[in-house]
Amino acid sequence: MGKPASSPIATMYDEHIGFIKAKNVQGLLNQYTEDCLLISTLTPTREPLYVRGHQQLKEFFERNIFGLENLEVEHTQWAETENTLMTVEEITVYPKQGEPGHVRFYDNWFLRDGKIAIHFAGVVRYPDGTYADGTGFAAGQAPAKSDPPHTALGRMYEEHIAFIQAKNVEGILDQYDENALLIGTLTEGRKPRYVRGRAQLRDFFNGNFMGLKSLTSKIDQWAEDEQGLMIVESVDITTLDGAQVDMSFYDNWVLRDGRIIVHFAGVVRYPDGSYA
Repeated sequence: MGKPASSPIATMYDEHIGFIKAKNVQGLLNQYTEDCLLISTLTPTREPLYVRGHQQLKEFFERNIFGLENLEVEHTQWAETENTLMTVEEITVYPKQGEPGHVRFYDNWFLRDGKIAIHFAGVVRYPDGTYADGTGFAAGQAPAKSDPPHTALGRMYEEHIAFIQAKNVEGILDQYDENALLIGTLTEGRKPRYVRGRAQLRDFFNGNFMGLKSLTSKIDQWAEDEQGLMIVESVDITTLDGAQVDMSFYDNWVLRDGRIIVHFAGVVRYPDGSYA
């Protein structure tokens, strides 16, 4: 699922990469709303970094792009609508000094009036070769998994999982806006599936719940803001026929008035052990 040859979002993305290569901070800022939120998990501790508004965004880009000589981008997944982008990219970074680095990102954009209002800048695979869900570490060295925090969004997430476990379709639907969009990549061929509005969401959840016997979830990474939730979670599933399925997801929610308006439901590690 490479990037399409031509679309408004693809053009905007190409401009975004071009601004980074040219170290054009003002060009990057012009792509974001004044009140933008960017959350990055490419940090030394893997804890989220919150970047809010143009001044913080300016400082963020100045710290991160001025030391670059070049970078190369290859997309492994791409999904878009008029106001969303959901992509996984293999990025090779060439610093002015030192050896090239290799990182696999997931980048999710939510646009408002043609500009990026929320940017979830997450990592699938870190430069050291380990993954956001803790795979790739030597035995006993992976970061500890956890339960959701005791916050309003933590409780909403716990309710979300409980609705799945109980196969409570109407309960989970009440967490979404009437016109919500969900984009999922746990699909045949990994081709993105677009689920729009209450009727399609009902069919989607009914279909997903049908073969489910049990599900447990543990948090690998957690970031939250009143505008959204950004997590990586490891999920163990038992199907009605007794099959055991182990995988990990990145789930990014864009929220409005306490309900999900966009749900980026992406996969970090597929059931066959391969990565996005």
